[in-house]
Amino acid sequence: MACAAALLVLAFPPHAVLPAGLLVLAPLAAALERCRGPGTAFLLGLGFGVPGLLAVCPWVVHMLSVEADVPRPAAWVAAVGLAVVTASFGAAAASAYRALRPRLSAAAAPLAFGAVWALVELVRAEPARLPWVLLPHALARHPLLLQTAELGGALVPGFVLASLQAGFGMALVHRRLTPLAAPLALGALALGHGVLGLLAAVPAGEAYRVGIVQAAIPQHERFREGSARRNTRRHEALTRELVRRERPDLVVWSETAIDTDLDRAPELAAEIGRLVDELGVPLLTGAPRSRDGSPTNSVVLFLPGRGIAATYDKQILVPFAEFDPPLRRLWRPLLGGVTQGDPYVPGAGPVVFRNGVPPLATPICFEITYPFLVRAMREAGAELVVNLTNDAWFGRDPALEMHFAHAVFRAIETRTFVVRAANTGISGVIDPRGVARGQLGIFEEGTLVADVHRSSPRTLYARFGSGPAAGALAALLVLLAVGPGRFRRRRGAHRG
Repeated sequence: MACAAALLVLAFPPHAVLPAGLLVLAPLAAALERCRGPGTAFLLGLGFGVPGLLAVCPWVVHMLSVEADVPRPAAWVAAVGLAVVTASFGAAAASAYRALRPRLSAAAAPLAFGAVWALVELVRAEPARLPWVLLPHALARHPLLLQTAELGGALVPGFVLASLQAGFGMALVHRRLTPLAAPLALGALALGHGVLGLLAAVPAGEAYRVGIVQAAIPQHERFREGSARRNTRRHEALTRELVRRERPDLVVWSETAIDTDLDRAPELAAEIGRLVDELGVPLLTGAPRSRDGSPTNSVVLFLPGRGIAATYDKQILVPFAEFDPPLRRLWRPLLGGVTQGDPYVPGAGPVVFRNGVPPLATPICFEITYPFLVRAMREAGAELVVNLTNDAWFGRDPALEMHFAHAVFRAIETRTFVVRAANTGISGVIDPRGVARGQLGIFEEGTLVADVHRSSPRTLYARFGSGPAAGALAALLVLLAVGPGRFRRRRGAHRG
């Protein structure tokens, strides 16, 4: 499993080596061919996942120990616990596949492996809400291989990749090409779909110019005495220069670019309103607000002559950092630095801003990692996705690029432009093919302007979600595991 864990590390940022991304699961699939049963398979899955995830996600320790002042030993305990929980899903997939393996032919086994792995990752990403380090995310720099996400989300390219990698591993073990036949055919179809997807025209029609301000403010300079006015004026200076040079239709600041409750700082809200009136350009910015006396993590839209015209409150909050989960008293001694302050209250549902630009929705921070939420925003009428985030918590760790990868998938799944405004990076604009049209690097202070268009017609994923694709994979598993054997028995009985 050391080889498999090493491939996992090489497949994801900062390395993101393409061959590693295409072979991550091959050693695990090969090992499962020789293991004794589901229990051993589960342990193999843990041996693959836990060390690999700890190496790929050092940001968990950095975020807790450096940015939140959690003692480093406690940060490592939390990181190991998170890695074990996340790896348990992969281990469960390995165990389930091993239980099915005696029913499968050599030709069918890689497809069954791919289906099981993809379905378990779907469960991990959506109901369990642990969407980081999914198999297809390793290829976020290569959108040619990801266009099938429009058919059923990351589940579809995940199935193709897992099947191919299992085919490679099994072919090496058995020293024959039979396990590779079906996965290669599947991969060829996916590659053809990718070529067509990249060649398809980006939505035409009226273009809207969006400007992004990246102020690159470290976390230790935020949420401090006097930081709200100081950091707001830093954003104002960059915005004035941006508007003078480019004259955009919309300016976007990051999550909590204004790091004080606007409802408790009306003079600051009035100052920003005067800036927007002076420049004559709408402004989207993140800022805490109050609802019935409770704080919310919000995005507000300032319009010239109107001040704050609309607000969206973050719906899915981050445990401990934004709300107190069950059994919080058990965790508070371990993660005390994270749990300080009053918890936010969640928003009631998606909000579509419809003033002066294409109708847009604004998932905040980690909300971009939840495809079902972005799909709901698209269903509510959004034709542009603007993700405001503060990734200063991650320092310079690979998590910043991993977070950006989620935006690539949301663009392909819904064939929608995604604008990403991050405090410390990575900010950028991603077109509906998953191709980045400009980026601001990590801790790069500056601005970026790009033209965006309204969404193209809704994709299969935007219409139906991942349900139909998941049902098809489940049916395939039944067919592979049960169908052929029953067919052979029935044919033999008929001849008798």
